[in-house]
Amino acid sequence: METELQELQELVAQLKADNERLRREQVDPSAGPSTSSAPPTAPSTVSVPVTERLVFVPRDRKCPIFRGRTGIGLGEWVEEIQACMRARHLSRSEQAFFIFDHLEGEAREEIKYRSSAERGDPDTVLAILQELYGCSESYVALQEAFFSRRQQEGETLQEFSLALMGLMEKVEQRAPSHMPNSAALLRDQFVEHVLDSSLRRELKQLVRRQPDYTLLDVRAEAIRWEREGLPGGARGRSHSVPSVFGVQYGVHVGPQETVVSPPVSEMAELREMLKRQQEQLSQLTQSIALLQTSPQYSRPPRNGPVICRRCHQPGHFARDCQVHVPPPSLSHSQPPSNSAARSHSASVSEN
Repeated sequence: METELQELQELVAQLKADNERLRREQVDPSAGPSTSSAPPTAPSTVSVPVTERLVFVPRDRKCPIFRGRTGIGLGEWVEEIQACMRARHLSRSEQAFFIFDHLEGEAREEIKYRSSAERGDPDTVLAILQELYGCSESYVALQEAFFSRRQQEGETLQEFSLALMGLMEKVEQRAPSHMPNSAALLRDQFVEHVLDSSLRRELKQLVRRQPDYTLLDVRAEAIRWEREGLPGGARGRSHSVPSVFGVQYGVHVGPQETVVSPPVSEMAELREMLKRQQEQLSQLTQSIALLQTSPQYSRPPRNGPVICRRCHQPGHFARDCQVHVPPPSLSHSQPPSNSAARSHSASVSEN
């Protein structure tokens, strides 16, 4: 840093001397570039415009700090650190020191306790960091993650395309050889797994008509189709209302209910949906309460007169009967008849 500052000071001093010499030449053109011991002539009365020179001193590129498993990722940090070293024109020893100076935490401790030969080589330092904090997934696992990636509910087309780009970049980094068809794979994965089926069909037709389209071209057409797909303007966000509300509303809504116009804002839409859900819950609660209440059955009215079960005479009940029925004799060994047993049990039950 001190060397760079000294060089800048020398450059400024040299530029000031050149500026002063050019001004002197403009005042006296015969003086020439050589210096003479004669005193300078008096300036003429003719005013000569002085041209100012602006010197632009480029600022140093700010490089982020790498902390290991937190903060900026290793791949992005390596790109930044290499760009900063190219802008400063550093030697290999200065590059190693520059890399070590932009490490913190466990990453700095890891390089600190390595040998001096490893610490002095910038390529070795970056290789150590790549081994410790780089992507640990295999090439097959990264491919599986890429080909199984689909647009999620509530995810925009731009977010889905950026996620695919990030996965493809990891696949290319772990690939044993160059992938010449990565652009086509990226475009086809986007086309095949967009959430809207109508948009998927349109994009497939577009790719058949324009087979040289890239992912960015297809995404631009998809976003344009999504904005112009409805006559009212842009499509609403798919995650403004949870999908479970729509499913429940589609199951329980009656045919007599009228469809209301969509609210202007998402909060109004949520309030309307919650209001409908509350009405449906109230109706279900009332229906359950009606089902749980058991009906009260009344005893059917008698068609004929009251018959006493003790004396078998009409007009009174067995509990009010005054007729004395003698108990069965114990001397007889024969069991009572069925009719007598039934009448006796009936009288006992009534009393």
